[in-house]
Amino acid sequence: LVSMTLLEGRAESIRLTPKDDVRKAIRNLSAGEEVVLSGEKFHLSAGLKIKAKGSASTPVIIRSEQGGRAEIIVQSKKSNAIEIRGSSHLILENLVIQGGSQGIRLVNSDYITIEGCEIHNTGDVGISANGRGTYENLTIRNNHIQHTGGPGEAMYLGCNRDKCRVKNSLIEWNYIHDTNGPSVQQGDGIEIKEGSSGNIVRHNVIHDTKYPAIITYGTVGNGPPNVIEGNVVWNIGNNAIQSAADSVIRNNIVLGSPIVLKPHQNAS
Repeated sequence: LVSMTLLEGRAESIRLTPKDDVRKAIRNLSAGEEVVLSGEKFHLSAGLKIKAKGSASTPVIIRSEQGGRAEIIVQSKKSNAIEIRGSSHLILENLVIQGGSQGIRLVNSDYITIEGCEIHNTGDVGISANGRGTYENLTIRNNHIQHTGGPGEAMYLGCNRDKCRVKNSLIEWNYIHDTNGPSVQQGDGIEIKEGSSGNIVRHNVIHDTKYPAIITYGTVGNGPPNVIEGNVVWNIGNNAIQSAADSVIRNNIVLGSPIVLKPHQNAS
């Protein structure tokens, strides 16, 4: 009875170990479902694909068990480690993600929280939201992203020339470093593309990136400015913080590289 009271409105948790078919178990999840991964290594030949439809009061949760940390290790660089499509009100919490192409890719999804995760040694970017449409109310908090590959951005949010956009989202307390490996082509820390608006980028610690630690483009009239505040940035191979337009930049600690206001793409 106590358990039922505590979990009112939430389905029973599903606990998975490396012996289970994890890919099948989490492919389609409904409001209130919670998946708890054991604190072990999950070696996968291909990445996880998730479609989760939660609600504000009954989100879908995928997390590591208390006192442990699940490590999702994807061998193939041809698939993203975790790909989330057509989802809403989903929480990923306290997972370690290694390998694959992109670490976590969002497509056509809103109200997604990625919190307390570590993403490293990917073949491409760490976290992206760059499919079609508008992504709203993302929370990317307290994650550790390092040693990306390929284009190499830790976060790539939105699309070139406003072909998709991220709005009203919160990116805070993340630790990003070493996106400047010998094979990395760009290696930005946090990149927010043109047309994205109303986002807050705050209290992140970023160092050793190849391209700017934080870069934003213009909002092209889609909403309020993006706010960049309280971040700590050093040892950047390019401009520390670069913005084309429509940004509030305040109270950041920047060592070595400049803050630059410079038009790029269609921004002015």
